[in-house]
Amino acid sequence: MRSISLQWVRTLLLVSVFYATPGLADDGEQIAALYADWRSAVESGNIPGYVDLLHPDISLRPPGVAGLDGRANYREFLGPVFDSARYEITIDTPPSVTLLGDTAIVEYDYTILRHPIVDADAKLEPGALVAAKTSAHYIDIVTRDGQGQWKVRLHSWHDWPEVN
Repeated sequence: MRSISLQWVRTLLLVSVFYATPGLADDGEQIAALYADWRSAVESGNIPGYVDLLHPDISLRPPGVAGLDGRANYREFLGPVFDSARYEITIDTPPSVTLLGDTAIVEYDYTILRHPIVDADAKLEPGALVAAKTSAHYIDIVTRDGQGQWKVRLHSWHDWPEVN
């Protein structure tokens, strides 16, 4: 007789609850779509599209720096980021969503390639990606805004050490 791993049982229970609870599957799909739109905005350098996915009270918390708060500050931060480079995202581990009512924790692993624009004269703020390749584990909080739309409320990550 084969033994069943505890992780397999947890996964089965989570899937069962997810699909048996009305609205959870729909919320998960909406959050997955939010992250697909966010990746698209990053890769196309679309600042309005990016900022539209953020909660008005967004907090950005990059590793090693204080970060920033609010959509207007985030928009200002993004200007030099997209003026100085274009980006490619590889999904190492797709977003995993843990729903907690009108809030969710989203964890994922991305590798981001930064392709500098040769003649760019942009001053990047602390917390902006500057390496040609950054692999990181992200932990975000998403929540519903006043219109019931899922928006990113906290965006944070920690870098992976480069493995040769």
